[in-house]
Amino acid sequence: MEKNTFIGETILTYDMKAYEINATWLGLPLLLLMENAGKSIADFVKRKLHGDVHGKRVVVFVGKGGNGGDGLVAARHLACMGASVDVILLYSEREIEHPDTQINLNVIKRMDRSIRILHIKNVEGPVEADVLVDAMLGVGIRGSLREPVKSAVKIFNESKGLKIAVDVPTGVDPDTGKVADIAVKADATVTFHKLKPGLIKAQEYVGEVIVADIGLPKEAELYVGPGDVKVRVPKKPYNAHKGVGGRVVVLGGSHLYTGAPALAALASLRAGADLAFIIAPSSASRIISTYSPNLIVRSVEGEFFDESHVDKVYDIITRLRPHAVIIGPGLGLEESTRTFTIGVIDKLIENSNIKGVVVDADALKHISTFKRGLSSKFVLTPHLGEALMLAGLERSNNRVEERIKICSSISKNYKAVVLLKGYIDVICLEEKYRLNRTGTPGMSVGGTGDVLSGIVAALIARGMKPYEAAQVAAYINGRAGEIASLSKGERILASDLLDAIPQVFIEAEKYPPVLVSKLS
Repeated sequence: MEKNTFIGETILTYDMKAYEINATWLGLPLLLLMENAGKSIADFVKRKLHGDVHGKRVVVFVGKGGNGGDGLVAARHLACMGASVDVILLYSEREIEHPDTQINLNVIKRMDRSIRILHIKNVEGPVEADVLVDAMLGVGIRGSLREPVKSAVKIFNESKGLKIAVDVPTGVDPDTGKVADIAVKADATVTFHKLKPGLIKAQEYVGEVIVADIGLPKEAELYVGPGDVKVRVPKKPYNAHKGVGGRVVVLGGSHLYTGAPALAALASLRAGADLAFIIAPSSASRIISTYSPNLIVRSVEGEFFDESHVDKVYDIITRLRPHAVIIGPGLGLEESTRTFTIGVIDKLIENSNIKGVVVDADALKHISTFKRGLSSKFVLTPHLGEALMLAGLERSNNRVEERIKICSSISKNYKAVVLLKGYIDVICLEEKYRLNRTGTPGMSVGGTGDVLSGIVAALIARGMKPYEAAQVAAYINGRAGEIASLSKGERILASDLLDAIPQVFIEAEKYPPVLVSKLS
């Protein structure tokens, strides 16, 4: 078989899942995306049969998930084009998991005698058809196939006819291309939206590859949404113990500012970190420790951090073994504190055990003279004024396009992730960027940026990469502000966001909503 020439971007499975959920957030039902996917399969079959399917026999092998729903839509369209269609269900109707798949099965059941419905347990061996469609698993495969899928794949491969796979041949890992034991050997694969990396690596199974446009809006990828929260944030295991959700250390506070580090630490706990520590000068630590029994406070003597504290603070950090560190909330702008900030950051750069460092508030001003590049484990969280300072600019028109350029420039200069806060948040890692538009004007109140830093650090501590953590945190923070504003209007406080953060996670888990009820 001649090798494919692959052109275009690839997309990992979890990215695709996140963007599909984001599409429902934009108001586009998954049922419509399924319709478009199934129609693209039917249209491809028609082209392969030289534009005429009338009287041709088509057999569609259908699983219980969304891939099976794509196959059912294809079956319906092919029947309407005049083909003789058999649907072979791998599972009983009550085992169908995807609500939109159930809807499409019910439609087919009401199509009188246009489509015959069979069950795999009643199929004794290979079948003969002009076309066979694999809609069994698609991207749902991880590891070895189990029954009844394994036997169905064997029957499919032994059958005669043009073999078409829906999205990814069953048995092929969509991200790696690996085949654990057995997989469909397709003559052609119609994949959706973008190439899956596994298709490039498993060409002996995929055959000809066609990328079909199913109408997934670019905004579902560009803007962070609930799909990113649901898909990207790691779940705690059933046997979770204290610390598995990660540990966060906040370096902040001074004799003038005590609330900012507390907000950051409490936000990290609300976002799922198991432990939040604050290291502060003694002038602030005594006050901070009264804010909440959930905070663990360590102190060094003094009214503010200075260069004499670098080694001692770093020693405390090392003993606390955090996964993520926040530096900046309430630090103050003393010159000696600037020296402290740069000294600690120098040490954090070299610490491979710390997975992420969030640089916020006063620390951003301190590093504006920092000549050494950081790394992609650092997340800088400036507002526009701080961003202009970091970029060496005096003014900006504040349009989204200009904000993207500024964000990208800072990211490249510091070799770090940048989360530029504003009416549209911009999250950059050099040339890559995403946008977030959750939030309300009421969030201009002081402290909401400290809450954001806490969420970023918590997500890193839970196992997310800093670039993804910054994206998801921007959405969560803004959405928490929206939820708080439902009862407070524009009179919200940063502390109001803390109670709303868990609601954002709960809300995201409910996506995608079932927009159409199951038919009986």
